Amino acid sequence: MEQFILQIIRNLETNGFPGKKVSLPTEKMYEIADQKNLSLNSVLEEMRSNHQIDFEISTERIIFEKMAVNQFTNNDFDLSGISPDMMAKAQEMMKGMDPEKLSQIQDQVMSMSPEQRQSLLDKAKNMGIF
Repeated sequence: MEQFILQIIRNLETNGFPGKKVSLPTEKMYEIADQKNLSLNSVLEEMRSNHQIDFEISTERIIFEKMAVNQFTNNDFDLSGISPDMMAKAQEMMKGMDPEKLSQIQDQVMSMSPEQRQSLLDKAKNMGIF
């Protein structure tokens, strides 16, 4: 299954992923998965849970996109030093942002290593943002 997932990811990347949403033909995806004796639904769920790639299935296309920052789990950051007030402030700041700008920031953060994300969080704390 992992080999098929990596093949899909390579195909997505040649079409601009993760910087933009990419779609592939639904029927063809089901056919290829079936030829490999795989359940496409299982493959897609594996992509969601282990590769942070979200999808939306329609009759014609499967649309893939990188999962948003707010879909991170608490394991992605050390949140021990953040109070509930700080979290509320961060959420309030994001609510007022232009959706396109927020999406750009989310994409940037998603492409960072866990160490880089933690460093960014530490810098925000030191600047008094939190």
